[in-house]
Amino acid sequence: MSMLLHALAAAALSQAPADAPADAAVEEIAPVAATPAPTARSAGTLTFGGAIRGRYDLRFDDADASGQPRRSSHLSFDTVILRADYDSPTWFAAGQYRFYGGNFMYRQAYGYENYPGEVSFPVYAYAGRKFGAGDKVTVGLQPVPFDDQYWGSAFLNSMGFAIGLEEVYNLGVAYEHAGRNWTVQAGYFPTTAPNAFGISDDSARYSVNVTGAGVSAPSSSRNEERDMVAGRVQRRLSTASGTQLAFSASAWLSTIRNLDTREDGSRRAYALSVKATNGPYHAKALVARQSFDLRDTGSRDVLSVGDYDSAYSIAARGDLVFAEVGRELALTALPFKASLYGSYARFMKDAAGFKDSERFNLGVFWTDKTAGRIKVWSEVLVGRNDPYVGAGQFATGAAQGGDDRWKTSALVIFGYYF
Repeated sequence: MSMLLHALAAAALSQAPADAPADAAVEEIAPVAATPAPTARSAGTLTFGGAIRGRYDLRFDDADASGQPRRSSHLSFDTVILRADYDSPTWFAAGQYRFYGGNFMYRQAYGYENYPGEVSFPVYAYAGRKFGAGDKVTVGLQPVPFDDQYWGSAFLNSMGFAIGLEEVYNLGVAYEHAGRNWTVQAGYFPTTAPNAFGISDDSARYSVNVTGAGVSAPSSSRNEERDMVAGRVQRRLSTASGTQLAFSASAWLSTIRNLDTREDGSRRAYALSVKATNGPYHAKALVARQSFDLRDTGSRDVLSVGDYDSAYSIAARGDLVFAEVGRELALTALPFKASLYGSYARFMKDAAGFKDSERFNLGVFWTDKTAGRIKVWSEVLVGRNDPYVGAGQFATGAAQGGDDRWKTSALVIFGYYF
């Protein structure tokens, strides 16, 4: 792996806030940033890019420091993104690193000094080789092949992201065969993404991973995930009406080692989905089952997970349903284009007394027609027992549940991609 990818690997620090709002799950439609540097010898291209983003949050069901309900609004810095990609007929590599901090989510009340870059981590860092038409092998910090990398269009962490199934990046090796109508992916990941730079015990990373956070996490569970085997099969076909269909089946099997008992449990996750596109329209439906067999000394119905330098709890066993519809808008008289989407997700938990988590999401993604460098996501979210919508839900919303009330927030993310 190149020196660039080694530079993107991260190390560890400690201590996590008890309640911290979430960030984005869906990647930003590849940045338009490129500084090509092909040579006659390599026939490869090295490109660099990135983005700087801000955000505006309007929270209708927030709470003040004493716990009293209130509405709040925040205009703040979001992130700086740096990325590099290399591609040739035989070899490829990519890396992305992000810097957070310096906004209301990383406030001093949670133990932060609150400056941009106080929290940072790699998103991915991998290299690979292509073998003939449609075959490749990838090594490094890369997406785990479980359904589509991005299930839907929403910017804020989806319910699938929150429970650790959507857009997860771990360390390992993966194989892919992409044919005309079939795609087969399989990977082995001996360990999760590394804990990077922040103040949490074990949650300074981009995607949601099982964490050994200990007492700083709401469930006080201390586990780590090892020896992950994951794969996906997708079949694509076209109908007489011109609709493009993609059917996917996925599985994820792994070992969950409890750090207190030193005993091994397991994760078993499965998903089926179908996605349809026809002209400017798209739709997707997905069902998934996730089951953790834990070896904790305490409750085995909840599990500590973490991302973005914060730990929280999810239910150890449950079923997830997700559906989305969307349409691209032409807006021929305007200098930007837009994509409208709406989705619904529900996480139904097995444990007696646990409240289901639900979310409705309505959003529009905007980008300029000239170069695609300016990107804006605007979303309205309505959730119940949703860790990312409304005060008091983050710690246990995806586990036992919160206050079982519907709550609303709005989010605008705006960025310049270079």
